[in-house]
Amino acid sequence: MIDVENHLYLAGEMVEVKSAAEIAATLDGEGRLDGMPFMPEMLAFCGRKLKVSRRADKTCVEGFYGMRKLGGAVLLEEARCDGAAHGGCQRNCMMFWKEEWLRPPVSGEAIIVADLKAETSARRTLANLPTRFGDRYACQSTTLGEITQPQSKWDVGHLVTDLRRGELAPIDFVLMVGRTLVNRLRGLAGLADLGALIGQGDGKSKAALDLRPGEWVRIRSADEITATLDADGRNLGLSFEPEMTRYVGGTYQVDFPVRSIILEETGEMAKLNRTVALKGLACQGICAKNCPRANTLYWREAWLERVEEAGALERSA
Repeated sequence: MIDVENHLYLAGEMVEVKSAAEIAATLDGEGRLDGMPFMPEMLAFCGRKLKVSRRADKTCVEGFYGMRKLGGAVLLEEARCDGAAHGGCQRNCMMFWKEEWLRPPVSGEAIIVADLKAETSARRTLANLPTRFGDRYACQSTTLGEITQPQSKWDVGHLVTDLRRGELAPIDFVLMVGRTLVNRLRGLAGLADLGALIGQGDGKSKAALDLRPGEWVRIRSADEITATLDADGRNLGLSFEPEMTRYVGGTYQVDFPVRSIILEETGEMAKLNRTVALKGLACQGICAKNCPRANTLYWREAWLERVEEAGALERSA
């Protein structure tokens, strides 16, 4: 029999998300548990059985924070925020689930809510949790800086833990440790991280492809992309992340246009144009110390070119 109170949920395990009433009972007056907000978008998953994607004992935090310690939470597969309660934000974040909001599923048994009146009341309360204060939004993403703890840039112990838990392959462990050390030294020397593309222009190149979901595109060459970037590796403020270089030259399908995202550092809603997400392309943590968040990668249309479906299918086969 599983000790629910002390059970550590690991990648690949199935869990059951508790009922709204059970989760509401764990929250403080601000709708948080240990500082982590329960968001209205999470209600849709209450009572469902889902697979653990990764433990969230650490997470990257945008801005000057870098990698931070978290703990007591996991990320679940197929449980991304749709932004419905946050102004239609399209960051498409994986949501953090405190372990107190989960339990091991009972095989073959239907999920029964004991008190429908209490459940209805709890759902109403959770659906109306505050998500905006003035012109700034509040969500799990915007609170990460305050609820996480510092982690040394030289610490690789968390990678050993990932390796032991099967969340990191041995070869990737070796490469990631090496990359971490090299990038630290490069940083001290004033050099960019490995794989980073640095431009020489003003980073204001535009391309209006008006891409739609389902269309096929080829990611342009590194030289072509570099020509659109400024000295900080950005195009109109959006950075071309080092991990994105591994997809250069590949052919992929457009998932959705990205028009608005909440900035993690400030809570402000940023408007984007000529930017899309591509199916299956999310950060794998290779350039971010095996961060588990799997953030969606954003692609400027200036970094892409449209290809015909027949040719795209042939290339991707």
